[in-house]
Amino acid sequence: MSEPRTPLGVALIGVGGIAASHLAALRSTDEARLVGVTDLALGLAAQVADREGCAVYPDVDALLAAPEVEAVIVCTPNITHEELGHRVLDAGRHLLMEKPLAMTVEGAAGLEAHAERAGKVLAVGHSHRFSDQSLAVRSAIDSGGIGRPNYVRITMNGGWIWPGWDAWVLDPARSGGHSLHNGVHLTDLAAWWMGEPATSVYAAGQHATSAALQIHDYLVIQLGFASGASAICEVSRAERPRTGSFLELVVAGDAGLIERTWDADGLLAWTETGLTTWPVPGGSARTFVREIESFANAARGIGSVVPPTRDAVAAVEVAEASEASLRTGRTVLVGGAR
Repeated sequence: MSEPRTPLGVALIGVGGIAASHLAALRSTDEARLVGVTDLALGLAAQVADREGCAVYPDVDALLAAPEVEAVIVCTPNITHEELGHRVLDAGRHLLMEKPLAMTVEGAAGLEAHAERAGKVLAVGHSHRFSDQSLAVRSAIDSGGIGRPNYVRITMNGGWIWPGWDAWVLDPARSGGHSLHNGVHLTDLAAWWMGEPATSVYAAGQHATSAALQIHDYLVIQLGFASGASAICEVSRAERPRTGSFLELVVAGDAGLIERTWDADGLLAWTETGLTTWPVPGGSARTFVREIESFANAARGIGSVVPPTRDAVAAVEVAEASEASLRTGRTVLVGGAR
C-alpha cells in the first residue's frame, strides 16, 4: 500500500472574484492545501486568511519568501499577470495563472520560456477543460464515434457579472477586452475538441448593455483551421435577467454529431450506432477541484500540465487576433498561417 502524498502547499495572490472558486476547491481536495494569501486590499486578505485558517502575508515578496509556499495561484487583473508570473517563477515556485496567461502573445511566450528554464510547472486556468460536459465531449471525440471533427459551435451567454461600471474588466487597457478575458474559454475548447490550433480569426461584437462600454460584452469569434474545419464561439455577458445563462454545444464530425441544446437534455450524440445520451450536469461543482488536483499532480511530476502551456499561449494569440479583427473588420491570420 502506497504512502499518502503530502498536500502541495499553495498560496493565493489576490483574493477577490475568481479566488473564491479556487479557495473552495482547496477546501475540497487532499492533493493541495492553502498555506497563505496576500492582496493589495490587505484587510480583505486577512479576513480570508482567518476564515480559511492560513497565513496572511503583507505583500508578494513576503509570500514568495515563505518556505511552506510550494506553488502559487495568481488571481489578479489581467494586466498584472505577466509581471507577477515572472516573480513567482523567479522565486522557484510552481504557478497556476488564472486565464489569460498574459495580455500579449509575446508576454505569454516569455512566461512559457521562463517556466521551462526554471523547471517549474506553469498551468493556466482554462477551467472549462475540466467541466463534466467538456470532458464528456472530448471522450466522445476520442472514442471515434463522430469521426474527425470538422465544425464546432459553442454558445455561453450569461448576465452581467461585474461589480460596477468601474470594474477593471471593462477597461480594455487592464483586461485586454472580452476576447481575452472570457473569449479564451471558448476558443481554447474549440481548438482542443478540434485537435488542432486555429489559423484564422474573425470577430464581430456589440456593446449590448450600453454604448458607453469600452468592451464588447457580446462577442462572436469565428475560427478557421488548417484542415478546413471551422468553429463559431459566441460569448455574452449582457443577458437579461442578470442571473440567466444559456449554454449550447455542437460538435459535428464526418461520421456523427454531438450536441447540447438545453441543460436538461445533457449531451446527445448521433452516430452510425444510433443515439447516445449523457446526463451531464451543466454546473461546475467539480471543475475547479479537478483543475487544482491536475496542477498538484503536474507539480509533483506525476501528471501532465493541462492545458499544455503552448495551448494557453495560442489562446492569447487568438484573443489578440480577435480584438484586432473587431477593430479592423478583417480576418486575422494566426500561428503558422500568420
